[in-house]
Amino acid sequence: MKNDRAHGPSVGAAMAVACIAVASLSVLGCQAGKGKQEQAADKPQQQGGTVPVTVAAPAFKTVQGELVLNGTIRAQNEVQVVAETSGKVTALFVQVGSRVAVGDAIAQIDDELKRASFETAQAAFDKSKADWSRAQDLYAQKVISDVDRQGLKLAFTSSNAQYVMAKRDLENAKVTAPQSGVVTKTSVSVGSMLAPGAPVAYIVDTANLKMTVQVGEREVLKIKEGMAVKVASDLYPGLSFSGVVSGVSPKGDAALSFPVEIRMRADPRRPLYDGMSAKASIDLGSRRILAIPRASLVGSYQKPQAYIVRDGVAKLVDIVIGGEFGTDLEVLGGLNDSDEVVASGQNNLYDGASVAVPK
Repeated sequence: MKNDRAHGPSVGAAMAVACIAVASLSVLGCQAGKGKQEQAADKPQQQGGTVPVTVAAPAFKTVQGELVLNGTIRAQNEVQVVAETSGKVTALFVQVGSRVAVGDAIAQIDDELKRASFETAQAAFDKSKADWSRAQDLYAQKVISDVDRQGLKLAFTSSNAQYVMAKRDLENAKVTAPQSGVVTKTSVSVGSMLAPGAPVAYIVDTANLKMTVQVGEREVLKIKEGMAVKVASDLYPGLSFSGVVSGVSPKGDAALSFPVEIRMRADPRRPLYDGMSAKASIDLGSRRILAIPRASLVGSYQKPQAYIVRDGVAKLVDIVIGGEFGTDLEVLGGLNDSDEVVASGQNNLYDGASVAVPK
C-alpha cells in the first residue's frame, strides 16, 4: 500500500504529459490541414486542368504620334535695366506697360557735373593731342629729346583715357533700353538716388516667347530639336500657335522627366502674356510599330511582362514597351509578330500553366 501511494503522483504526471502530447499533435494536424487548404485555394481555378484564355498576335501598324503636354508661357528674353553711374533721377520716361525699342530713354540722371567733367577732359585731350602731334615734328628735327617725346606721349595717353571715361559717364546719365519689349516694372521715381548697379526697370520681350514642358523618359528620346509644335491656349478656343522644339535637356529630375524648350513667335492679334498656361502638341510623325492590346500587359510600366502561348503552355516573358496609341501598346522588344500573346484570362495564369485557346 505504501508503494502504491509513493508512485501515485508519478503515474498521474505521466498521464498528463501524454494528454498534452495528444492535444499538440491534434493542433498540428489541424494546422497542416488548414495550410493544405490555403495552398489549394491559392492555386488558379482551372477547368479540366487547363486555363481558358484568348490570344492575339502582335501586329505591325502605322500610327500618327502626337505628344500633348501642359506648360507655362514665358518671355524668351527678360532683362533688368540697371544704372551704370551714380546720381539723382531727374526724369522717368516710362511706366508699367510702356512699349520701348532698343535705345529708347528709360530715365535721366542729373548730368550737370558729369557734363562739366566731360568738357574739362575733352579740353585736356585736345591740348595733349596737339602737343603730341607737334612733338613728332620737333623730335624729327632733333629739337626735343626722346625723354621729352615719351613724356608728351604719356600725357596724351592719360588725357585720352580721362576723356573716354568722362564721355561714358555722361552717356550713362541717360538710362536706355537694351532690348525691345514692354516695361513690366519700374524700381525708381524722380528724386531717387542711384548707385551703379541699382535696378531701374524690367523689360520683357513680348515678340519672342518660349514654353518649357516636362517629358517622361519613355518619350524624350523621340523628341528632336527642330520638331514642329502646336501651342493651344484656353483663351483662344479652336486656335493654335506655331512653335518649334529649340532644345532637349539631357538631365532629368527625380520623377524621371526631362525639360524640353519650345520657342514661338507672338501674334499681336492674339497676345499671350508671360505666365499664362498652355498645351503643347508635339508632332512625332507617322511611323510603323509592333502593337499588342493594352490588356495584354502584365505587371507595371517599370517591369512590363506578357504571357505568350507555346505548345499549349503559358510562358511569362519580359518585354520592352513604348508609347500608347488608343487601346494598343507599342512593343520595342521581347515579342515578334509570330507570337501568340494572351489578351484575356491572365488573372488565372501562372508561368508554365496549361491553357486552352477557344477556336
